[in-house]
Amino acid sequence: MALAGLGLPAGCLKVPPELVDEPDGTAAAPSTAAEVLDRYIEGTGGEKALRAIPARTIEARMIIRAQEGCSPGDESCLSEDQVGSFLLRTTADGKLYRRTVLGEQVEEKGFDGKVGWQLAGDVVRLENDDELELSQEDAVLHWYFDLESRGIEVTLARPRKEDSEGQVAVLDGVHWEMPGSAASPKTMWFDRATGLLREEVVEEGEGDEVQRQTIVYDDYRELDGIQVPHLIRVINELGDMQQIVEFVTQRVDHGKVEPTLFALPELPPPEPLPDQRLSILRGAVAAAKAEPDDAAAQIALARAAWQAAHFDTVMEATRATLALDASEPEAMVLLARTHVLRGELKEALTVLRKAESAGLKPSLAAREEAWIHYRRRDYPKLAKALDAAGDPVLAGRFRSFVGKPVQTTSPKGSCVTTVPMVATEPLAVVEIEVEGEPVSAIVDSGASDLILSAKFATARGISVRPLGQTPPGTPTVGYGQAETMTVGDIGFANVPVDVFDDRAMADMAGDALTDVKAVLGLSLLADFQVTVDVPGKVIELVGSRCKPEQQARRVGEGVPFWQHETHYLYVMAELNDAEGIYLVNTGMRGADFTATTLAYRHGGVGAPVVRDGVAPMVDIASFALGDTRLTGLEAAYGFFEQTSTVDGFRLDGMVGLGVMGRRRWTIDFDTRRIYFVGGASAMPAKEAEPAPGKAAKPSKAKAEPAPGKAKPAKKAAPEPKP
Repeated sequence: MALAGLGLPAGCLKVPPELVDEPDGTAAAPSTAAEVLDRYIEGTGGEKALRAIPARTIEARMIIRAQEGCSPGDESCLSEDQVGSFLLRTTADGKLYRRTVLGEQVEEKGFDGKVGWQLAGDVVRLENDDELELSQEDAVLHWYFDLESRGIEVTLARPRKEDSEGQVAVLDGVHWEMPGSAASPKTMWFDRATGLLREEVVEEGEGDEVQRQTIVYDDYRELDGIQVPHLIRVINELGDMQQIVEFVTQRVDHGKVEPTLFALPELPPPEPLPDQRLSILRGAVAAAKAEPDDAAAQIALARAAWQAAHFDTVMEATRATLALDASEPEAMVLLARTHVLRGELKEALTVLRKAESAGLKPSLAAREEAWIHYRRRDYPKLAKALDAAGDPVLAGRFRSFVGKPVQTTSPKGSCVTTVPMVATEPLAVVEIEVEGEPVSAIVDSGASDLILSAKFATARGISVRPLGQTPPGTPTVGYGQAETMTVGDIGFANVPVDVFDDRAMADMAGDALTDVKAVLGLSLLADFQVTVDVPGKVIELVGSRCKPEQQARRVGEGVPFWQHETHYLYVMAELNDAEGIYLVNTGMRGADFTATTLAYRHGGVGAPVVRDGVAPMVDIASFALGDTRLTGLEAAYGFFEQTSTVDGFRLDGMVGLGVMGRRRWTIDFDTRRIYFVGGASAMPAKEAEPAPGKAAKPSKAKAEPAPGKAKPAKKAAPEPKP
């Protein structure tokens, strides 16, 4: 019954031993498997009556029986019966539709003779080759005919003298095997007295790991001259655990079925889902306006604005709160965090000092101060703050740093440094020098420092220290320091280095960029105004003293950005008119951008049809960054589900080079804005599609891991034969 999709636990059923000898040597004992099946055909109604049936519809009540011995609070054990419904339609020409409803969970499956699909919630998934083999067989209404043409092999099993529940009955067995490896072999047991199918048994595994599924057919009733079972029991067992599911037939129909029922469903776009965070914010604004002298109303507004990432409102509301209650700790923390996001480090530190005097927990204050010291590149104070915040490993990294970090030197009289790109697809790559050695580096706004592959770092004599233990299966990360780095004609001294193992670096770069051994984090260039020009295949760095050149690149109003923690750059954008906060991550490849399922729902974007081995992509009609509106974007679906940052403000997705690289764009750390050249005009869609199977890859963003692709398990048994 394909019940694994319902999340049912496995369950123990004793299978009686086979008969040692034929019972009393009766002449009624069959001599071949074909004879057993012929008896079934006759007992069911005969070949003529069976072949006359064009289709069959079964509607049944589904009951998942409670398990015995459930402990209180054990969610893996079902303590009460659960009741749902089951609908199955199959046709003589091999089509299938199935619908299972259990509580709020609805699952549908269809096979139109060529395409198999499964629908759960609002996600349609196409079946893979193995699943198609099973669906093609499950869809066969008259499964007992034409075995040779279907590649079915049957052999006679030794008969049994009782059924699986210990009732005396002579049962003749047929071993049944499908071609290929998609389905497990099974044994069907037929009542010799009637010829009717009594049980199916499938076993997998060995020793204590043996899993058994037994399907019991009972309560046969005649319809249109055909015997149809009206009670089917599916018994799953693993060791001492047992789960029983009963299907009680309520209606059987042999009429024709509308063919469109089996076709791949086309789901309409969902209606945009209202954004609850914005609804809460609107309520908080109204309450604060109605009670301007109520500190509680003002801090509630600040809290709601923070969660919705309306940071200007946070600033106003926290100041209003502190004007009424100067020692309100939450207001001070939110105000300090907002100052940090805006790059107002001096103001943030002043607020934190007041918060500490008012009793703010030292470890919390130290965590906030750490980001300020990092931005100022004051590594001794940063290490001390990280120690106080409870992160001694990271503190050790910065405490061991030698010299004053990231000192830059530019040629005299030079205002603009132009660095050619050696690649623009799928990522922007430039050539830099590290310790005098040229190396190709990804231009990555999602990275903080310089990242090197372990092999390259070792070859350049960089001392690599491990950054603590990493979980099994994750890349090894170390750290160190490069004495020199050159980007164009600008020299950098005492550069922090993150070291990734070679496998992780290759995964970040992808198959098309095999020469890449480094990543250049844009926040490492925060002393400069940075222009990334993918169409022109260059990046440009403008020094802080070159005011006219900087002003020339400040085109239009620009898009405000907020810098969180060490380097994460966030912008407010609109996906089909639904606002959200997006991380700017040019190190993401395989998609123009990605968003959370919730963000897609806010924008009225539904799930795409999912295919195994191919990254699910959705088309986005409109995506706006300030006065720049983009059209025809492709976005990865289901790879990013982190809905808030570690500090609790909303997070809706990530934008990569496919979004940011359509025009020249400039990161201006002085004005805290991103400027697009020609930003007011719509940007056309790209021609190239992402490589199949390439997921959107956040480089270093603190994002949830991509949801695992559940591989379909080997099916324990085909559909029951009602």
